[in-house]
Amino acid sequence: MAAVLLLPHMALAATCNVDIGAVKKRVAALEESYPLVTSDIGCDVPSIKAHQLLCEAALDANADLWTMARLDDLAWVYAYENATKTRFDYDNPSRDDAFIARRDACTDEACLCNVLQEHTNDSLGGTSPYSQP
Repeated sequence: MAAVLLLPHMALAATCNVDIGAVKKRVAALEESYPLVTSDIGCDVPSIKAHQLLCEAALDANADLWTMARLDDLAWVYAYENATKTRFDYDNPSRDDAFIARRDACTDEACLCNVLQEHTNDSLGGTSPYSQP
C-alpha cells in the first residue's frame, strides 16, 4: 500500500527533475524581500487543468510543483521591479499574461515543470536554481 501512495511523488520528482532544496532556498531568500507576493491561482474550485494540478500539489507536502510555482511568482516580482525600477503594486499586481496563457494551457505536470522553469530562468537569470539552456 505504501508503495502505491509514493508513486505520484516519485513521478513528480522524475518529471520535474529539479533540486527542490535549491528551489526552497531561493524561495526563502526572495520571501525576505517580497513577503506579500501571492499566487494568481485560486484553489477554492479550480476549473483549469493546470490550476487543478497546482492546487493538488499545494495540498501535498511531498509535491514540488507548488513550490516551483511559488518561486516563479516571487521571481516575476523580482524581475518586474528590476526592469521597471518601480515597486510592485500588491493591490493591483502586474502579471505576465503571456506566461499565464502558456501555464494555463498545460494539461500535465511535465508541461508545468517546463513552463515554470523557463519563466523562472527568464526572471532570475543566473540566480535561478534551475539549469540554464
